[in-house]
Amino acid sequence: MTNKIIDILVGKFLIEKINIDNIRLIFFIFFLAFLLIYSSHSVDSKVYEISQLNTEVSVVESNFIETRKKLMNLRVESAVRKKLISKQIKPSLSPPFKILISSNK
Repeated sequence: MTNKIIDILVGKFLIEKINIDNIRLIFFIFFLAFLLIYSSHSVDSKVYEISQLNTEVSVVESNFIETRKKLMNLRVESAVRKKLISKQIKPSLSPPFKILISSNK
């Protein structure tokens, strides 16, 4: 058993006459190497895609925050008053009164 392992490590199976077992071993090693390279490339592409999506998410979040700030500034009473002055609408000097409707017959 140890002799076979040493022969494989030294590469003696390549030097001796080629038989089916050696060819199978070579193809198996090439298949494993190909599988390793393919999985490595697949993982790299997924990592790149995840980082790109994270960047897009941060851009969308910053746009959302900026829009929310603008909306909050537009809803402030002083900003509304400034916009309504150009239309000659002024705040009322008297407070509003409550209208009560009773449903007694």
